[in-house]
Amino acid sequence: MPAAPEPPTVPAADPAGPDAGLPPSHPYHLRPPKGAHLRRRTTQTLQVARRRLGPLAAKRAIGRPVEPIEVARPLRKAFSDLGATYVKLGQLMASAPSVFGEDVSTEFRSLLDSGRPVGFDRIRHEIEKATGAPLSATFREVDPDPIGRASMAVVHKAQLRSGELVAVKVLRPGIERKIAADFSLMSWLLPRIASRIDGAQPELIPPMLAGLREQICEELDLRNEAQVMTHFRGLLAEVDLPGIVIPVVHPELSSRRVLVMELLDGVAIDDIEAIEGFGFDPTPLVNDIVKAFFLTTVRWGIFHGDVHAGNLLLLRDGRMGILDWGIVGHLDEVNRAHVRAIIRAALGDEAAWVEVTDRITEQIGPMIVERLGITEDQIAPMVRMILEPMFTLPFGEVKLSTLVLGPDELTGGVEGASGGPAGGGVFGGGGAGSSRRGAGPGRVGATSGRGGAVEPPEFDRSMLLLAKQLLYFERYGQLYLRDTSLFHDRAFFEALVADSA
Repeated sequence: MPAAPEPPTVPAADPAGPDAGLPPSHPYHLRPPKGAHLRRRTTQTLQVARRRLGPLAAKRAIGRPVEPIEVARPLRKAFSDLGATYVKLGQLMASAPSVFGEDVSTEFRSLLDSGRPVGFDRIRHEIEKATGAPLSATFREVDPDPIGRASMAVVHKAQLRSGELVAVKVLRPGIERKIAADFSLMSWLLPRIASRIDGAQPELIPPMLAGLREQICEELDLRNEAQVMTHFRGLLAEVDLPGIVIPVVHPELSSRRVLVMELLDGVAIDDIEAIEGFGFDPTPLVNDIVKAFFLTTVRWGIFHGDVHAGNLLLLRDGRMGILDWGIVGHLDEVNRAHVRAIIRAALGDEAAWVEVTDRITEQIGPMIVERLGITEDQIAPMVRMILEPMFTLPFGEVKLSTLVLGPDELTGGVEGASGGPAGGGVFGGGGAGSSRRGAGPGRVGATSGRGGAVEPPEFDRSMLLLAKQLLYFERYGQLYLRDTSLFHDRAFFEALVADSA
């Protein structure tokens, strides 16, 4: 078996600067759902909820306790039944064990690649429409059984007339109508549900849904993903990360609903049983993935926005493939500087610690004072005392969700106080940015647990997307990097922050 490549120690010189010239995306225009379709989707949603969750509701109604793991399986089945937008929510739960618990995350793991199959006649129609030719004129063979079944698309293995093996990604028929109905329903239903839950913040739901809608609309045009893959392949050619590979795109065979790309032969990074048969240790490659992510984030302010374990493929030739480039995050200069300061602080820079604690104090200082009854002068040393171990201790001893949600010490141990990924955490604050283009910083607060109100949060969706990726890191970090810290390769990260300032 081939040996995995040695990881690099320092990055190459910066070839382009912020954004590195990534072309803008062109989101699909999601039309409002027709009344009949919305009614059907609403009825379907209520029926699924009643069938899957009804027994638990009855159990709770008679006063019997319900454990989280008892909720996990029927909720996962409900999300799977409903597909589309609900699966997107479930994928986050699958990749954040420290937030939802290992048992719950494991239960939701199947949602990373478990969509229903699509009839091959419909797949054939979409491919022929994209290529403008009969299937046999372009391909020697297309396997009718999909090799990937995600929430929004299916992927089939195929062979071009040239003999090259490719993967063909096709959006699910009717997915646009289903997603439009889901957002219409969620925008009405979720704020009403949240308003009945203690500690919830219903005012956060509209911006969260707006961010999710923007993200999904970009994914509904596969030409966005094609141009991103081509662009990031160009960036990889400029840096020393030989173990990372991104598939080559065939734009002449692709369209809004079909993407034809190089086939990568491997297994998901968390498929431990299959990986054991490969004959090499993937740990250096996982290290490379973490470094590649921070390299593009810090140097150019752009990053893969969906690096869950299902999108990281350990290849049989000893490399790591990165798939599913439909979501890309962008950071503005303020947020890039914040991430650089976090890395410098983790490496022991005292001035950087001042920057980090000042920003956190600005974002959630009022909440800390309100909840813990401390003075403003005590906030910064307490923040550092709690967060420094998150930067310096091995993966096996920390929960990266602390960097996103904020630890109990910062919220007084009050459930819901951190406001989820929008408040309380190092990466959770900012202004009303975008998954593709960030905006300026803003303040982040939370509803007070004592009846008063601290300044309500604002969202920077690009930073929230970055926060989600750190939750994803935790899963494979726990598997392969238990004895190393997030920024353990000091030479690499020192060079990175110096080169990107």
